[in-house]
Amino acid sequence: MRRRSFTAGALALAANAACAAEPKPAWIDAHTHVFVRGLALAANARYAPDYDASWQTLLDLAAKNGVGQAVILQPSFLGFDNGYLFEALRAEPNRLRGVPWVSPSIKIGPDDWEELARIGVRGLRFPIYGLPTPQWSYYSDMLAEALKRDWPIHLYVESKRLPANLPNLLDGGHKVVIPHFGMFDRTLGPMRDPGFEFMLEKASTRRLWVVLSGAYRVGPERARAAVPPLLSSFGPERLMWASDWPHTDTGLNRVTTYPQTLRWFEDWVPDEATRRTMRSTRRRNCTASEGVRSGGLMG
Repeated sequence: MRRRSFTAGALALAANAACAAEPKPAWIDAHTHVFVRGLALAANARYAPDYDASWQTLLDLAAKNGVGQAVILQPSFLGFDNGYLFEALRAEPNRLRGVPWVSPSIKIGPDDWEELARIGVRGLRFPIYGLPTPQWSYYSDMLAEALKRDWPIHLYVESKRLPANLPNLLDGGHKVVIPHFGMFDRTLGPMRDPGFEFMLEKASTRRLWVVLSGAYRVGPERARAAVPPLLSSFGPERLMWASDWPHTDTGLNRVTTYPQTLRWFEDWVPDEATRRTMRSTRRRNCTASEGVRSGGLMG
């Protein structure tokens, strides 16, 4: 990520901008991605999209499905260049929050961190699925900043690698968000996957959240089977729904799959009160983070 990505075009956003906005809708999409063709891809990109998935399209599609806000996470194939993500946050400060993937080799000063917070960054992402495990010591300063700001760490990794990576973050006091039902091995299913079982055990820390997103990445029926143990271990307060739009590297229809993810949610979590807890974005106040409810990103 280039240095100018942190400072170019910064807006002088008020710290209480969210409070000045009209009341927020009750629905939030907790895990999405945005990008357009022509953006530079990472050298080790596992996927190269040939279509646009702009933030404007995301918000329009979300609104048509009754979803008012979204959390956008840096896709792994764009690497550390978060420029487009930051552009989206600046354009829609009341409807978007973001989770960048930041290089440990970039010098980030106090003013840079403040600017990231002002434009709507509310966490840090490590999308290391299919990629080498980070040398966590290289990220010590960055992780310390996240801890100070109560920003969760979004860890996207195969379930079998959770035992080697999750304790390092939890033991350091971090709140951690795991997407896609924990990315258990679809050939094993959730209840025969040791990594998924390890994740359930770590629910007792109360600093771990799981996103019910990307059911097609683990198999919809396998995802359905994962919901009861997830609810039993985490409770609805630490589970979140998300569309995983635009469903990268799947070939799925980017318009019709969005409402399908909502139908899955209603089918697999039939109790309305439970769903309301999982999807709620109401906050106690507009000046402090409320943990990681919906990624802790809409405050």
